[in-house]
Amino acid sequence: MIRAGDLLIDRERYLVTVHGRPVRLTFMEFNALWYIVEQSGRVVTYDALAQALWGKPVPHARRRLAVIISRIRSKLGEAADIIDTVTRVGYRLAPLLAD
Repeated sequence: MIRAGDLLIDRERYLVTVHGRPVRLTFMEFNALWYIVEQSGRVVTYDALAQALWGKPVPHARRRLAVIISRIRSKLGEAADIIDTVTRVGYRLAPLLAD
């Protein structure tokens, strides 16, 4: 399990909660969130995230990732700011939550 602020991610049960309330994520959304949070503040490049999710180059990967991250943020509600966008590079766990 990983806790970041009000967010709790349970990898074994594929469960995400915010303030104790469950958040319904798709398999791909869950894995993207887990990978970013697991990196603990380090920048996850678009290429690294695409490799982690699909295991191979994927056409229009950046756009697909942007959609996935947008959906995650939407579902996380007030905890959406856990994911920072690093322009032209990728994503990272918000700095205040990385420690």
